[in-house]
Amino acid sequence: MVLVPAGSFTMGDASGRPDETPHRVSMRAFYLDRTPVTQELYEAVMGVNPSKRKGTTNPIERTQWTDAVRFCNECSELEGLTPCYDLNSGQCNFEADGYRLPTEAEWEYACRAGSEGKYCCGDREADLVRYAWFKPQSGGMTHPVGQKQANAWGLYDMHGNVWQWCNDYYAENYYAESLSDNPRGPATGQMRVLRGGAWECPADKCRAASRFKEFPVYADACFGSDSYGFRRAKKGDAAEKRETAGAATQVAAAPVAEKASAHSPPPTAAKQAVGRIDPAQLKGTIVFVSDRSGTLKIWKMEASGKNPTQLTHGADPEADPRFAPDGKRLLFTSLHGGFPEVWLMNADGSGPSFVTKGSQGSWAPDGKAIVFIRDNQAYVRDLDSGRERRVTPEGWERCGVPAWSPDGKHLAVASRHLGNIGIFILTADGKERRQLKAQEPCCTPEWSRDGKKFLCQTVQGHIHQVDASGDNWEQLTFGADVQHDARYSPDGSMILFCRAPTPEGPWQICVKRFDDDEEGFVVLTKEGSNSLPDWHVSP
Repeated sequence: MVLVPAGSFTMGDASGRPDETPHRVSMRAFYLDRTPVTQELYEAVMGVNPSKRKGTTNPIERTQWTDAVRFCNECSELEGLTPCYDLNSGQCNFEADGYRLPTEAEWEYACRAGSEGKYCCGDREADLVRYAWFKPQSGGMTHPVGQKQANAWGLYDMHGNVWQWCNDYYAENYYAESLSDNPRGPATGQMRVLRGGAWECPADKCRAASRFKEFPVYADACFGSDSYGFRRAKKGDAAEKRETAGAATQVAAAPVAEKASAHSPPPTAAKQAVGRIDPAQLKGTIVFVSDRSGTLKIWKMEASGKNPTQLTHGADPEADPRFAPDGKRLLFTSLHGGFPEVWLMNADGSGPSFVTKGSQGSWAPDGKAIVFIRDNQAYVRDLDSGRERRVTPEGWERCGVPAWSPDGKHLAVASRHLGNIGIFILTADGKERRQLKAQEPCCTPEWSRDGKKFLCQTVQGHIHQVDASGDNWEQLTFGADVQHDARYSPDGSMILFCRAPTPEGPWQICVKRFDDDEEGFVVLTKEGSNSLPDWHVSP
C-alpha cells in the first residue's frame, strides 16, 4: 500500500457535470492499495473469482459493493486487524485499523496526486493514454494492473481499467452540503459511488472528478458488472511501513480458498428425458452463436439440428444473430477491436456490412428499422436514412436486450435503474413507459407472435412466460442447471432456449413444447458451446 499524505485540494470539476460542483476539501493521511485488487488476491481470500476476463494479475471485476466490503473484512481478520464493516448494516468504523473502501474524497484526492487538471497528467486525452486503459485503446478488455504509468504518488490504474467502488452513498447534491474536513459522504442513500472509469469508457468518464453510481446489491442475469472492481484503504495513523499487505494476505488466505471449494457443489449436468418432440419433424432454420471453431461465430443449422454451417469467418467474436421478418437477412453483433458494432448480412452469410456502433440489434416488424443498445441505452435506427434516436431515459443507466412488439407500437427493454433487473414496456417513441409486473427479477424479453405474452429469464436461471399485463406468471423450465435466451417457435407451440450446467457453460440449444413435462425437452446441439438462437421458417 501507499501512504497518501495529508493535505487539501479542490474536489470536483467546474466544467463537469452538475454533481461535480468544485469545493475545497482537507484530507488526513491514509493508506491506499498501489493497484486495484487483483483476481489472484481476491480468489486467495474469498475462494472464488467472479471475473469474466480471467487473469491472475488482472483486476477483480464483476463485484458488487457488498462483495468488496466482505473482502475488506476478510483481509482484516486474516491479518489480525479489526474489521471496519458491520456486514448487516454496511456501516463503516473509520477508527478501526482494518481494511475498508476509500471515501469518495480520498479516492479523488489520491487520483489527482497534487494535480488540478481533468486527469492526474493534465487535461490532454493524448497524455492519459500513458496512464490508463480506456476506450478504444483498451481493446475492449481489462489488463494486468500496473502496466501503465503511476501517478505522482505511485498509484497505478486510478484512471480506467475497472471502475472502483468507494465507501460513500451517492447523492447528486452532496457537494453543496459536504463537510470540508475529511468528508465521508451522505449518511444514507440507495446507491454507492464508483470512480475512475473503466476499459469500456471514453476518456471523459475517466476524469478524476467523474462520478458514477450503482446499487450495492443487485440481481442481474442480463448484464454482468464486468467493469466493477475496487482497491482497499486503511487509516493513516497505524504504525506501518509505507509498503504493506499483499503477500501476507495471500499466504494466510490459502485455507479460506480450500474451505470454500470443499463446500462448493459439483456442477449438475442437464438431464434429458425421452422427449415428445421428433427433431426430424421440425421445420425451418436456426441461427446461433457457437465456439466450435475456436472463437464465437454465427452459425446456422436445420431446425432438426442437422447440417450446421458456419456463417461468419472474420477475426472478431460475434453474437446476437436475429432473422429479419422475411428471413432473408440477419442482424448480429461484432466485437471489432473489443467494442460492439451492429452488422447486417444475408441469411447465407454473404454481404456483411457495418450498420452502427452498438449491440443486441432487434428488428422492427416491418424490417425498416432496428432497436439496439449503445452505452447502456436503447436506440432506434431507421435503416434507410440512418437517423437514430434514444428511446430510454438518460437516467436508465443499465439497459439491454431490447425487443420490438409484433404490431410495432411498443418496445420491451430490460433495465436495472430501479435496483433489481426488470422488464419495461415503452411506446416506440419512448414517451410512455411502464414496468412489466413480474414475480421475480427478470430480463431478456421475447414477445409472443400475437403480442399478448412474454418469455423471459429470471435471476434464478429459469425461463418463464407471463402475460403482457403481468398476469399468469408461469415457469416453463426447471432443474438445477441454468436456462437462458428463450425464443418462441415460428408457430408459437414451442420454445427454443439454451441450457448449461453452470453460467460458464457449455451451453446447448434445446426445444420444448409448452405442454411437455419439466424434463420433456430435446437437445439440438452437442458440439462446443452454443447459445443465443433464433428460429425462422420461410412461407
